[in-house]
Amino acid sequence: MHDGYLFTLGICGSAAEDDPAPEVLSALLGALPPVKRAAFLGELPAGQPDLLLAEVVADMRDAELIVIVTPATVPQLPARLNNLLRAAYAADLAGRYAALVAVGPYAQAVLHELRAAVATCGFVLAGAFALVEDAPLPEAELRAAYTAARAALAPHALP
Repeated sequence: MHDGYLFTLGICGSAAEDDPAPEVLSALLGALPPVKRAAFLGELPAGQPDLLLAEVVADMRDAELIVIVTPATVPQLPARLNNLLRAAYAADLAGRYAALVAVGPYAQAVLHELRAAVATCGFVLAGAFALVEDAPLPEAELRAAYTAARAALAPHALP
């Protein structure tokens, strides 16, 4: 249930220390006003149930802006992020605003796949960015996405 405060949800398709994606998500969330939550989707051991996905999908329901950052070291979405987006589709979260960032040498290909998954979920695309090595972070663009989401979904929410 919405309590009147804006809520930005950051989701990262990786939790690996040697992956730049978690660092990028943390930096981008730092550029936005509070209140924020973040979920880092690391690798799960085979056969272990993914209890975090249901919690993240529940948080998506109350988020005005969902910032999704994914590694792009291979030309496909991480499996756990893909599973999360399937669960979001099943939960009918259409109308949520999402900003997408792919980080790595396959950023364009992964961003294309991420855009398609987000469109299937019915999310409003508030920005999409492919970052390769040493690219500047799209902080100003993300603040604009936040402003658009706030104006559309919670114009009277407390600052």
